[in-house]
Amino acid sequence: MYDLLMASGTDKRPHLLQYLDYRTFLADYTQWRREFDPAFSQRTFAKEAGLPASSSSLLPAIIKGRRSLSQNLRVKFAKALDFPEREGQYFDLLVQFNQAKGMTEKNFFFSQLSKFRTSRAHVLSENQFEFFSKWYYGAIRNYFSMETRERNPVAIASRLFPDVTPGQVEDAIRLLLDLNLIKRTANGYAVTEKHISTPKDVQARAAREHLLELTRMSMELLAKTPADLRQYNALMFTVSADGFATVKERVRSFLEELREILDRDQNEDRIYSLTLQLFPNSRLHELDAAAMPPTAKSPGALDRNGGARE
Repeated sequence: MYDLLMASGTDKRPHLLQYLDYRTFLADYTQWRREFDPAFSQRTFAKEAGLPASSSSLLPAIIKGRRSLSQNLRVKFAKALDFPEREGQYFDLLVQFNQAKGMTEKNFFFSQLSKFRTSRAHVLSENQFEFFSKWYYGAIRNYFSMETRERNPVAIASRLFPDVTPGQVEDAIRLLLDLNLIKRTANGYAVTEKHISTPKDVQARAAREHLLELTRMSMELLAKTPADLRQYNALMFTVSADGFATVKERVRSFLEELREILDRDQNEDRIYSLTLQLFPNSRLHELDAAAMPPTAKSPGALDRNGGARE
């Protein structure tokens, strides 16, 4: 069935290798399958997996994180999903990666998954956090997205703000080449991927350090940058829990819209950083719960992959 459906010109079956969360894949697969085959049901899936009809509720329980996939169930689910061998191997590793409870274990399975990764967006592995450790690594990569005919570190350093040294530029170029984020051209360098994305299990620590770096820099540059070349705003407000969720969603939508604007932009001649901070200024019971020792937290403080939330 897999080969037949994937060969269809109108097929929109989710491509497993684009996922780093097997539950998200299962949810998307279920939605696609129902659109493709109106007769598909949870009972159908259980039958295809070789499970008794009484197990028809297992699929939604897995998707919602109420159940995990044992080794035996991984094999049965792979059968029902009708994966070719390569995707079957990826699915098995992906489940183990998502269900791993320790970072050592997660890193191992992620390194195995990275060998399969074929995405338009380059995925940074656990060993590539260095890219986010210095603001100018990303700035220099962005520089090469608009200027591909310059390789002189002195000239490149002169274009960046705040100041960096030619030695820092050289270090950045070496790192970007090692990570395959840029490539050599006839006269300079060019980016290999327009976008960089990080999977949820990998991005938390990297994002935290990167945001701290950019936030510190934004405060330093507030007094150094003319008002017509910057935009700093602050808003303090009261809000309900539902209103807060709506604000967060609007911010996310705004960032998606901003990416589309930047994708359509042409003749770029400058590099900018945008940071948005949204944080509480009143005591929340969620903050008190987060401050409790791990042993004192309730079972409800576990995330859907079985690990404690930060």
